[in-house]
Amino acid sequence: SSSSSSSMSLGMAPSQPAAEGGEIYGVPGSGWSSPDWNWGYASGTGHDCAAICRARWGTEEARAALVDALLKSSSSSLVLDADADTDTDTDSAAIPDAALDPPFEEVKLILALAWQRGRWDGTDGGRGGYGAVLSAMASADRYEPSSNPDRSRALIGDMKSRFRFLGPSEAESAEMDGVDPEGDGDLDAARRKCAGLVLRAMGFVRNGL
Repeated sequence: SSSSSSSMSLGMAPSQPAAEGGEIYGVPGSGWSSPDWNWGYASGTGHDCAAICRARWGTEEARAALVDALLKSSSSSLVLDADADTDTDTDSAAIPDAALDPPFEEVKLILALAWQRGRWDGTDGGRGGYGAVLSAMASADRYEPSSNPDRSRALIGDMKSRFRFLGPSEAESAEMDGVDPEGDGDLDAARRKCAGLVLRAMGFVRNGL
């Protein structure tokens, strides 16, 4: 895709088709609300998208660039299409998710795969940790659709409340405390920063998916 000085660079991660209507990577019938998603099984669009996701974020360099971008999320750094008619002072919630790289639908998939992997080594926070958030995500009745602000706030709240199970430092805890989904700020930037803090604390950059 085209890029500009204000576009986010994700290192070695090649650009993928943006999500529209909950779809991920342009795969028809994908997304948490789709009956074809079939999360956790070896067949279905969830399995197909997981393979793409693992390949895209298969290097430590790409994962580090992703976490850094999530932590610094803003409309000016996330616009995928350099020709998009956007004002850099406009918050990212005013920009369609499909115009951002990565779309938040992809971020949710990355979180889900990290939490799924984390069940085996405890990096999901263990008992009381992010396994419950993954279950809620898979049920598609608490966080969907992402375009609904209240659903995004629910996801942020559930991620924030379990952050302590990841053993964060005082500085990391303070960063998470500063994520305010109820304020008048950029909700999309808030949910991305929250995701970035969780992924960083889980060791996502080192461990992968």
